[in-house]
Amino acid sequence: MPQYQSSEAKAEDNRTSAYTLLAVGGIGFIAVLLIFFNVIPVYRSAGITRYLVCGVMGAMFVLFIVFGAVSMRDSKLLLVKAKSENSLRSEIARWCKENLEGAAIDAVILEEGETLAELTEEEKYYRRTEKMRAAIDNKFMNLDEAFVDNFVDGYYQEMYENNGDSSR
Repeated sequence: MPQYQSSEAKAEDNRTSAYTLLAVGGIGFIAVLLIFFNVIPVYRSAGITRYLVCGVMGAMFVLFIVFGAVSMRDSKLLLVKAKSENSLRSEIARWCKENLEGAAIDAVILEEGETLAELTEEEKYYRRTEKMRAAIDNKFMNLDEAFVDNFVDGYYQEMYENNGDSSR
């Protein structure tokens, strides 16, 4: 299963990529112009080599600038998506605090004649998170599976591990 990455983290990655591409593209294109106009004398003769190298390198640096601009635009779109995602995450957290209680989940995960003390820590974790995922999926339809898994893992820690019950 693919690892979940929030839209906010993706936006930050795109923004740093955009800054890098824009900086390298801009500096490189300026250097190519300086070489082409012989301000930086790299080629002693005005042969075809200078035109070919400057043309190819100039095109490459222009592409860097274009990709940097596209990456910057995508980071802005991802920031808008991140606001929506954060709102959904807080809504799910609010619903979980109101409707999911540790004792109720523990009562549901036990099979007939089984006690919580008989279960290993791993069995408790997997059974609890399975019930939490099912409850969230029943309430909130069409959520990304990786998003739900990430949320449940974080909420599980908040619900069980931070309350003195280190059940993992």
